[in-house]
Amino acid sequence: MAQFSLYEEEFHPSPWQRTWAAFRSSHIAFIGLVILAFFVMFSLFAPLLAPYSPLEQNIDGLLIAPSWQSSGSIVHLFGTDALGRDVFSRIIYGCRITLGSGLITVVLALFIGVSIGTIAGMLSGVRSSIVNHLLDALMAIPTLLIAIIIVAILGAGLVNSMWAITLALIPQFVHHTRSFVRNEMKKQYILASRLDGASPWQIFTHSILPNMSEMLVVQGSLALSIAVIDISALGFLNLGAQAPLPELGAILADGLDVAYMAPWNVALPGITIFLMVLSINIVGDGLRSALRKRVTH
Repeated sequence: MAQFSLYEEEFHPSPWQRTWAAFRSSHIAFIGLVILAFFVMFSLFAPLLAPYSPLEQNIDGLLIAPSWQSSGSIVHLFGTDALGRDVFSRIIYGCRITLGSGLITVVLALFIGVSIGTIAGMLSGVRSSIVNHLLDALMAIPTLLIAIIIVAILGAGLVNSMWAITLALIPQFVHHTRSFVRNEMKKQYILASRLDGASPWQIFTHSILPNMSEMLVVQGSLALSIAVIDISALGFLNLGAQAPLPELGAILADGLDVAYMAPWNVALPGITIFLMVLSINIVGDGLRSALRKRVTH
């Protein structure tokens, strides 16, 4: 028997519950989240999910077709490459390297960029003008071009390419953070905090940072998709991950030599990169809309 309550308590969802409800209401955003969750799962549990080692070669099984073709075998779901390595296993490990490297670079760039951008946003006068013009000049240069220049100086390799992309992404975070902080510093609630005796650190942590969530989500998702593309592009150009490291761009470059005989060696890693970037952008756009709805309601 249900208990009777004379005083019915009204349920008020938390801000995160409202954000999740708004995000879940968008079917496209939810599908993007499911696809991205698969890539995250591949990244975290690659040794458990991959049926073979990504470096294991089999000279008796060169260029085996994928399992959905008549000449294919279920033993190798996505077929094998020119060295007899299992393509499915290499793609799983490739997701781990490409997505993991992109996430690390974005976190570093976000932390450094937001810190510098906040300081620049609170500056005024000639120093602020110099920082603004310098950032505008750096923003005009594509991140991939900056990364290629830095890799040419530091040398090829996955770690150097990650540092290069991090340095290339920092100006974007600095620019957007600085613009956001400068706009917020003009508002009444910031003035009230300053008159109340709050320090610049207290103003940032208690007043500005809670309102930066939408901007950080948008710029973070955009930067992550750029980082994934740039890491793959540098690997494809043989400036990033070096053989035999199974990175998606490097896998795509290896497949070009046998593209006419085994087109799946090019198509499958290319589709993986496309779906990864697409899912990141869809989730980022869905989170931005959800955060905006949470604020308006």
